[in-house]
Amino acid sequence: MEVYNGPHLVIKHEQENSRLINTWKSNPPNDKEYRKELIEHRHIVEKIKPSQIMWLIESLTFKVKDVTKKWVDKNISKPIFKAGFIAKNQDDFDQVAFVVGHDVLAYIEVMDIFKKHSPNGFNPKYFTTEIEARNWLSEKFNTKGLKSKDQKLAITFTGIDDNGKAVYEFKGETSNFTNTINSFKTIIEQNHFMRNNVEKYSSLTPREKETLKSIVKGYTNEQISEKMHVSRHTIRTHRNRIWKKLEIKHFRDCLKYQCFFN
Repeated sequence: MEVYNGPHLVIKHEQENSRLINTWKSNPPNDKEYRKELIEHRHIVEKIKPSQIMWLIESLTFKVKDVTKKWVDKNISKPIFKAGFIAKNQDDFDQVAFVVGHDVLAYIEVMDIFKKHSPNGFNPKYFTTEIEARNWLSEKFNTKGLKSKDQKLAITFTGIDDNGKAVYEFKGETSNFTNTINSFKTIIEQNHFMRNNVEKYSSLTPREKETLKSIVKGYTNEQISEKMHVSRHTIRTHRNRIWKKLEIKHFRDCLKYQCFFN
């Protein structure tokens, strides 16, 4: 039964399954409209109190801003989670299923809202098809034949599209889909960071690069000085110059440069 049909979001209630189906029929033009639709979702969830929630995001290519991700976590996900009517599946995931859309980067944005095994929010599960999601919610997910070891991801070059861009096909076990997407997410983030910061990194001297490499590996100033056969004062000088050249203020910021040493 359809319980909401908004500008961009359609919500149906399957009473026999105590399941709410959320479908993005179009992309919100901005974060304000995105939030409005999610507020409607929350109101309906609080009224119906379903034990299962499914999100169909095939049509969603909207890129969610970081500030909105935090807003969703605080104002949508956590209040619903704390209400306690969403059940857990037999594999210890909350009965919240996401069906991935065509835009994997947009899907990654959605995944970022939910931190795995967060003590204050949902631990949802992600699927490539609606059938798989429904079977899982109905505890009919077929794990027969899936192996925990030697699961290989096949990557095939399929040609060039009309815009001159290379097209690749990825094939792997559906059970490893979330881990695969997370791996791609890490690669994309590191690649983006390296492109935006390569000039800063290149401004470091060889000794400063060597010092930075030891810092991100967790060595102390004393350990680095012994390793490089210089005084601790010299290492502190290197560190100060590194911080200035890279325009960083906190130790955690320099850890991002670990990708330059992989």
